[in-house]
Amino acid sequence: MRRLMLISATALVLFMAPKAHAQEATSQNEMDRLLARTEARARGARLNFERLIASYPEFLPELQRVAARLETHPAWLLNVMACESSFISSARNPLRGQTASGLLQFIKKTATSLGTTTTAIRRMNPVDQLWLVEKYFIPFKGRLNDLADVYLAVFRGFIMDGGPETVVAPLNHSSKERQAYSLNKGLDLDGDRRITKVELALIAFGVGRFSAVQPGAEARSKISGPQQSSIPILLRPQITSGYAVIPARTKSEQPSSPAKSFGAPTVKNKTRSTYIH
Repeated sequence: MRRLMLISATALVLFMAPKAHAQEATSQNEMDRLLARTEARARGARLNFERLIASYPEFLPELQRVAARLETHPAWLLNVMACESSFISSARNPLRGQTASGLLQFIKKTATSLGTTTTAIRRMNPVDQLWLVEKYFIPFKGRLNDLADVYLAVFRGFIMDGGPETVVAPLNHSSKERQAYSLNKGLDLDGDRRITKVELALIAFGVGRFSAVQPGAEARSKISGPQQSSIPILLRPQITSGYAVIPARTKSEQPSSPAKSFGAPTVKNKTRSTYIH
């Protein structure tokens, strides 16, 4: 019950059931906790994103075209990139023995399957990396129906059916699955030693803070078809390039006593990669 009380309502509104209306009071409290937990990472990712689009103005138009061809939403791709690499196209996971590189932190094995190397990926500019992003996601076309699906395709290399509470790591008691959890336990929001689809979506949204709304929209702007989504008005999104961007708080706006349910933000690295070989 504790798990459901803390995170399920927000996830159902924002990610897993995009046609549902927000339950503003409950969802706002949960979102406040999430934003407090991810604040430091969100600040860094947003600064890097602004630098990226200033240097490569063609990045967003190309990303939109890639998302359209993949039948998904660019905001979801942006959130995953923010969470994985903080929009640093040359990023490499600094942990010993790890090879994850680039905007989506592709590991050596994945890079090879895409016909390249992690070294080459780090040398690509962000626009050039988008062709790899598209190539990677092509097998998942038609199944990238929400933020959790998009992140799961990167996190595990496959998409699992099931609702928000579907466990994605560990899948069993094998040493590989225990390692998958151990190296990614920062995604376990409630500390129950399980990472679920809803937790993937929440973390990605908390770091990226991009949502699919149209310019000029207010409380609940929607896009057509299966990509409909809504966002509580109390989040006061800023509209930037067609995306609702929840601004990082200034120091004066920081909550005086962050909720303990999600814990305080602890960020040691600029990347949060899939450490599975």
